[in-house]
Amino acid sequence: MSVPDPDFHDFDKDRSESSFGDNEVWSAYDDDDGMPRFYALIHKVVCRDPFKLRISWLNSKTTNEFSNMDWVGSGFYKTCGEFRVGRHENCKSMNSFSQKVNWAKSSRGSVLIVPQKGDVWALYKNWSSDWNEHTHDEVVHKYDMVTVVDDYNEEHGVHVAPLVKVVGFKTVFRPNLNPEAIKRIPKEEMLRFSHRVPNHLLTGLEAENAPKGCLELDTAATPLELLQVITEGNEAPIPNGENADEEVLQAVPNSSSDEEVLQDAPNSSSDEGSESSD
Repeated sequence: MSVPDPDFHDFDKDRSESSFGDNEVWSAYDDDDGMPRFYALIHKVVCRDPFKLRISWLNSKTTNEFSNMDWVGSGFYKTCGEFRVGRHENCKSMNSFSQKVNWAKSSRGSVLIVPQKGDVWALYKNWSSDWNEHTHDEVVHKYDMVTVVDDYNEEHGVHVAPLVKVVGFKTVFRPNLNPEAIKRIPKEEMLRFSHRVPNHLLTGLEAENAPKGCLELDTAATPLELLQVITEGNEAPIPNGENADEEVLQAVPNSSSDEEVLQDAPNSSSDEGSESSD
């Protein structure tokens, strides 16, 4: 899939032959709309030139750790939660991979992947617990970009801050620091998370016009409709470059029964493809 160049950072340098290591999990581009929703566990880097990995694809048939929604059975790809390790195979395609992903081993021995503080993720804009195999692609393939402001836990879920486009750039966004904009996504709604997006915190040294403290997103993991240059936007403040994370965290509300939680979108219908599994 052809994608536009980013404004400043060369993300391809972050996934060169030397970037891969043993015992790492990497996300890979899917066969739906080309976003990175597949995961591979790299058992061993066999050779860097020519490139060759020994990997296992991660898979899961259920989303029981979050809800009883038949997400995988309806043809959607699971990107959060527990995954099983598939059969070993060789991989020679470096271009399949998006980024290294943090993971842990669950109490049941499976691979656990959940949003963590500092991640950037795409959320399904119209997500509803009523989605199924009849939900239209036009409904599914709409996204909001967010930055994760605390680590996921089962009791409270996770808080996210929306990312808004910086005027004059294709790929540069900033977090909305308004406390009212911070949203909590509870455990039961973790399927809102579509895919993790590689990002680079701009230092201002990349170019004279690089806005320090803003995030540049990888075009290969950002839907094309979000890469359009805008000429005017909202007035959410650009965070201080070195203290951007702290500024966002200060805006996170304390967990309480009356905090705002993202609500289901109105129900609509469409088609999707199915997830690969063992």
